[in-house]
Amino acid sequence: MFCPVCESEYEESVTRCPDDDTELVQRLDPATSHDDSEAKFKALHRFNAPAEAEMVNDILRQNGIRSAVQSGALDALSPLLSSVGPGAAVLVDQRDYDRALELYTAFFGDDASPLTGGEGEMDEDEDELDK
Repeated sequence: MFCPVCESEYEESVTRCPDDDTELVQRLDPATSHDDSEAKFKALHRFNAPAEAEMVNDILRQNGIRSAVQSGALDALSPLLSSVGPGAAVLVDQRDYDRALELYTAFFGDDASPLTGGEGEMDEDEDELDK
């Protein structure tokens, strides 16, 4: 028996988790169990404006995709400088990449950058980043 909240394992005779006061289940669902493995991020898309990257990152996170924004240093100094800076990239955990690409395509189609038109997908050399 397992707790679906804390994932602790209990003997057959126990029916509720003493820590979470949750009814135990026979098996944990792999889709909802916690994954403590280390994330490896892969670039999904590069944008001209950090605001675009943040918008896409929000959409991905709302859909359960592990993602982050990697932006140029200039956007931290001033919104004015960010418009001429190197832009930003949305990074997704490689385990979520296919689903993230599917979501991005569903929302934006073939647009290189949703708001400003952009650089598009990253080259293979820039593709994999470790965190």
